[in-house]
Amino acid sequence: MITVIFTNFIFSGTGILNRLKQDIAKFKRKMRQNKTSVSSCVRASVLCFLVMLLFSYAYASDPAPGTHKPFRILIIIGDQWDDPAGYVVSMPEPTGAYSGYDAKPEVSGNVDFHHLVVLLKSWGIPFDVVRLDQQILDRYMLLDMHGNPMYGIVIWDVNRSEKLVPADLGIITEMVTRYGIGMIALADRVSQPEIQALLGIQYLGSWESSDAMVTTGDHFLTREIVSPLVADPGPEVHMKRGQVELSPGTVPLILKGPFVQATAREFASGGRTVWIGNDSNHMFSFQGLRTMLRRAITWTVGYSLYKTWENDAVMIMDDPGGAQNAWLKHWHYAPLSESVIEKYLIKPLQEHNAVLNINFVPAFVNDAARQLEPTWNQKFTDGFGLQHDNIASKAGFVKGIREGVFEVMCHGLTHMQPDLVSAPGWYGAGLEQEKSEVGWYREFGDTRRHKEIPAAEQLWRMKTGMRWLQEQFGVTPLEFCPGGLGTSVSYFNSTPKLAAQAGFGWCGWETGYLGKDMVIITWQFFGTPESPLLVPALPDAHDFGIAREPEVFATVFDRYPGKRFIGINEFIGYLHASNTAGWNVKENKLVIDLNYDSHYCMDFGKRPTVWKLEFADWLLKEKGAVSSLKVDGTAVIQKGPELQVPAGTGSHTVEVSF
Repeated sequence: MITVIFTNFIFSGTGILNRLKQDIAKFKRKMRQNKTSVSSCVRASVLCFLVMLLFSYAYASDPAPGTHKPFRILIIIGDQWDDPAGYVVSMPEPTGAYSGYDAKPEVSGNVDFHHLVVLLKSWGIPFDVVRLDQQILDRYMLLDMHGNPMYGIVIWDVNRSEKLVPADLGIITEMVTRYGIGMIALADRVSQPEIQALLGIQYLGSWESSDAMVTTGDHFLTREIVSPLVADPGPEVHMKRGQVELSPGTVPLILKGPFVQATAREFASGGRTVWIGNDSNHMFSFQGLRTMLRRAITWTVGYSLYKTWENDAVMIMDDPGGAQNAWLKHWHYAPLSESVIEKYLIKPLQEHNAVLNINFVPAFVNDAARQLEPTWNQKFTDGFGLQHDNIASKAGFVKGIREGVFEVMCHGLTHMQPDLVSAPGWYGAGLEQEKSEVGWYREFGDTRRHKEIPAAEQLWRMKTGMRWLQEQFGVTPLEFCPGGLGTSVSYFNSTPKLAAQAGFGWCGWETGYLGKDMVIITWQFFGTPESPLLVPALPDAHDFGIAREPEVFATVFDRYPGKRFIGINEFIGYLHASNTAGWNVKENKLVIDLNYDSHYCMDFGKRPTVWKLEFADWLLKEKGAVSSLKVDGTAVIQKGPELQVPAGTGSHTVEVSF
């Protein structure tokens, strides 16, 4: 009997309890059948008492990270992801409902999930997504097969919807109160009683408010936030304000009028919860709330490695090599000469240690031959009598690439329609007739015939454009920008989705992130710590303007004083970095693993990367001060929060001892 009971200790959690109850019941039946003596009963009682003590110990010693949380986030949402396939994240269309406000009569779709993934990608913080409109919440979504937490934080962003499948929210309670996983909940996505209990609030509802938000007290979560909080510039909108009542032990952090809009709570398990309130569709329009979210990640995990972009700008110029400059009357100009490129572009860029990102076109449409030809082999006189010397122009661009002041991006293959034959037809048409129609000079959406370009044709042009630019300039473009921003928008012909499939890492100008994990359409927060400012090359963001007023280009540095003009490949690299972290408990050491993909992070092969490594106050109190910091085995001295990692793609390791 003893052997049977103790053997059952190989099971864990409730399994132990259930097996124990079964064994005790069997033992009692056996005693009744065999009329066991009193002394035997006493021995059995003592045995059961010892077993219960051991069970209590076994249950209490289940894995609970407490201080030692992994660095990865699980976002749990409702039905805010419009793509059933879970790949494309886009700004939602209006719901069709009437808002009642004259200025904005249609009710907006839910943008909270879109903004959330933009922020986490911009910061380089790793995350996964569970969507409760398709998935059944399971504890092993958060634990590995050995029962260890795979995530340090849950971001709870589950809206009310009839589309959600039933969910056992006791799992989230267990993760916070037993395993010490942190939780951050957003705005009005807290209608569930289990979530309110973890936050220490009772949610009453949301009503319109124009009161300012102010911080209260001194807390790690609000220490860097300017009070009162100010929204980003833009049109005024009607915002909702949540109203909650606090439970004992819940700390208020932000007030909007008399009502609490952010809270924090701690558990004996080491779990910490944060609620960030305000209107779910506008909460991240406030720099203060974006900063609070980032600091909440640090506070709930205990540490964080992230990237910010306070002083960075990406300057862009379109069209070198485009066929429209030879055929389209209102966009007609000669290519930039080698001397103009050197004097008016390369020289000022060098003086300001700046990079110009250029969307090149690698193929030229030859009307006489009715075929595509390599752009940068062309030298001819066009139908207007203007000479084009792309060979000399290329020589100037190659110099800038070698000097590191030009970065090559892909503007498609030709900047023109794939089908130039079908009615109304471009080939052979007069300069004042079909060739004057701008719709012919859009490659990835047929704006002349008002239809889409098939997926296979688009994908071939993207891949060929990348390959030809590799051969012409010796570098691989990571950014793709459809000429004239003409695109196909249906799901199967989606131009950004196909560009991701072709291997690009960004779709520009502002379309957003392209990756194997997801595509994010309509990027946000440009010119804030969350994303670099996009700056057009003066005077008009095209070589068209520079051909006419080359001296205007350098005035961009007066317009944006103090900005660091970076190559877009640097930005793409941080978006695609794969970072994880965990603890070596025996050595009291935090180990951060950075992995830079050789394709998407190719820029890191030639320059160091700079991250911010931040620790929560409570973690430093528990662990003590940082005693040593090693990067790839070499001791370094951290200056402030910045952490520099040596150049090189592949894996890097950061070890932090306390």
